[in-house]
Amino acid sequence: MTEHARRLPRPVERGRLGGFALLVAVGVGQALGAVGVALLVQRAFDGLVAAWATPEARDDPAGAAVAWMLGALGAAVLVAAVCRAAERALAERVGQHYVQQVRDRLFEHLTRVPARALGRRSSGAMLQRFAGDLSALRTWVSLGLARLLVSGVAVALVLGALVLLAPRVAVAVALALGVGGLATWAVGIGLARAARRARRRRARLSGEVAERLANVAVVQASGQERRERRRIDRKGAAVAAAMVRQARASGAARGVAEATAGAATIGVLVGGALDVRLDGASPGAVVGALAVVGMLAQHVRDLGRVAEHAAGAAVAREAAQRFLDLTPLPDRAGAPPLPDGPGELVLRGLGVEPGLRGVSVRLPAGATAAVVGGNGAGKSTLASAVARLVDPDAGAVELDGADLRSVDLRSVRRAIGVVGPDLPLLRGSVDRNVRYRLPRASDEAVAAVAERCGVAALVEGLEDGWASDVGEGGRLLSAGQRTRVALARALLGEPRLLVLDEAEAHLDGPTRALLRRAVAEREGTTVVITHDPETIAAADVVWRLEGGRLVDARPPSEAADRPAAA
Repeated sequence: MTEHARRLPRPVERGRLGGFALLVAVGVGQALGAVGVALLVQRAFDGLVAAWATPEARDDPAGAAVAWMLGALGAAVLVAAVCRAAERALAERVGQHYVQQVRDRLFEHLTRVPARALGRRSSGAMLQRFAGDLSALRTWVSLGLARLLVSGVAVALVLGALVLLAPRVAVAVALALGVGGLATWAVGIGLARAARRARRRRARLSGEVAERLANVAVVQASGQERRERRRIDRKGAAVAAAMVRQARASGAARGVAEATAGAATIGVLVGGALDVRLDGASPGAVVGALAVVGMLAQHVRDLGRVAEHAAGAAVAREAAQRFLDLTPLPDRAGAPPLPDGPGELVLRGLGVEPGLRGVSVRLPAGATAAVVGGNGAGKSTLASAVARLVDPDAGAVELDGADLRSVDLRSVRRAIGVVGPDLPLLRGSVDRNVRYRLPRASDEAVAAVAERCGVAALVEGLEDGWASDVGEGGRLLSAGQRTRVALARALLGEPRLLVLDEAEAHLDGPTRALLRRAVAEREGTTVVITHDPETIAAADVVWRLEGGRLVDARPPSEAADRPAAA
């Protein structure tokens, strides 16, 4: 993954320039409509005053001209209304396009970051990133940036037109908008702080709820329902307080916008009165200016809400960029595929912080190594490094003479099958889970691996057979049934290396025997993390780890005099 791919996309990029250009055109259309309204209101008002000034003038042909001007005024208002309606659809399209690009980049990064690094992060924060943060970014682009563009263009053009039509009015309106803009900026500082605090508390609450949902059985079995309700209630109250503070800051920004619109109206009245008195401007000019300011008021309110959307987006962008700063597994473009081979595994001075140091050992092709050791010895870390779920901090893992870091990552995934407690089943059918590594595998290959792993007998007892839903994490299946499906998933395609990380834990006797038989019958190389004496005895070599170091590597018969690690 390149450094460019690890940066959050900018809202204004080549792929969205067309949409923003259309938004500029909408802003120009709204400005022209407003200016047209001002001119037509002025002429219509003065015309009506002149036409109805005396009883004799009411039959004057000028009345027809006034009628035409009123029709034109209606057309100008319609143009402004159509532009306003088009703005919303265009803005949403641009916002959705941007969010889709951000979502793709975040999810691509998610699939590249080692699972160990992701495991240190709150699930609530992750959910917040893919829900709340993306919503904040979409809102910023479609309701903030788009309206800033449209309203900014419209306000600037209308002010320019007012400078030509009524200079004093333009100065008064510009002064009101300038003061309002400074006040909005000042309010926006506090709004950003409030938005950041609210986001943190929402993420914590989401994390708490997600964890309790995933482990509700533990809560119920421990009789801690009331305690957990109180805990969630406290977190919820903290979120509510933070959201109220954010709403208060947002309300201040909207209040500033409303005051700015009112000040602009007062400025028109004062400036217009001066124009009438000092320069002899017509009353129609003042009425036209008031009509324009009335239409600009909505744009000013929109600009007032931009600060609110910008604050939320700034916090979301910071969080998303922190996630993208996590170092992914390197996958160099153009890297060669893993060369063909029988599956010889070599570890050269392998070190993975914090728990594995200086492991050097060779496993011949087709052999099975049983990795044993006490808790914290580094067994699972070794399994992750061998499967390239994490890259070593020192040394190398070589498969058939190739350093796994130097070859195409996709080819490594095809060559290595993994079963472990951190690799649960996914929600969906049994068939989907078995085929997950190789979705295009033939029915014959699936049937063969299903027979070997006992999945064929499993689906016969399920109501919907292969289409049966396994539930989230495979919860609708027993532990033994989950292991059978996971093993079939790992063995599909006959990977040259199979890594089993305590796959037999918590299994009954028949399922353990099935697991051992499936491993014994395969021709590839196997690394199995295990405490099972029968699995250790069936291995070709036993690797014993202590304190992150390999202290012994010998056949089971020679290692039998040493006690098996618990």
